[in-house]
Amino acid sequence: MKCYECAKDGNSSDAVAVCAVCGMGLCMDHAIEKDVPLVQRTSGWVDHKIIHILCSKCAAVKSLTS
Repeated sequence: MKCYECAKDGNSSDAVAVCAVCGMGLCMDHAIEKDVPLVQRTSGWVDHKIIHILCSKCAAVKSLTS
């Protein structure tokens, strides 16, 4: 898989991760690490966060990190 962001710029870089939200392939230059609240679907929010790899558009969504 290739990095989608690089491909848009006319470059070719291997993807090393996929965005945890949208599934976009990302290279090391475009992958963003964010602490995201851990969700327990049956009983609401858990009190700690875990690291997710996100693309720039998904990382900019405030509700993912608050």
